[in-house]
Amino acid sequence: MKYVVIYFTRSGTSRKIAEKIAKKLSVEPIEVTDNMDWDGALGYMRAAKHAMKNGAVAIQIHGQIGEADEYVVVSPMWCGKITPAIRKLLDEVPKEKVHLIVSSGGMNLKERDGYMSVLDIMKSKHNEDQLIQEFVGSLSA
Repeated sequence: MKYVVIYFTRSGTSRKIAEKIAKKLSVEPIEVTDNMDWDGALGYMRAAKHAMKNGAVAIQIHGQIGEADEYVVVSPMWCGKITPAIRKLLDEVPKEKVHLIVSSGGMNLKERDGYMSVLDIMKSKHNEDQLIQEFVGSLSA
């Protein structure tokens, strides 16, 4: 199986998760950025508002995604939704080939339809490494 690991991060949490998964799959993670400034407390509030309104962003993909059997896409959750940058990425990557990994403070993603799988990693549960291990193990099963 050929896997591609793609992530968007505001605070670094999703990058850390993507790097752990990519290392276990022996691939390099690919970062997606957008044209917005989400830094600091004001950036956090802008991000929440943008996510709630399903705001559009332009994205840059820092690497070659190419064809893969399955894509592992890591996104933070903003106001109960995946980030605008990942929503835009999913216009280019077939959702039915995506394992979506969502990092949050303590919520589950509600919009789960159409993905190969969805994994919620919540900081409040302190079980990130265990969930990553189980997820990667399920890929090779």
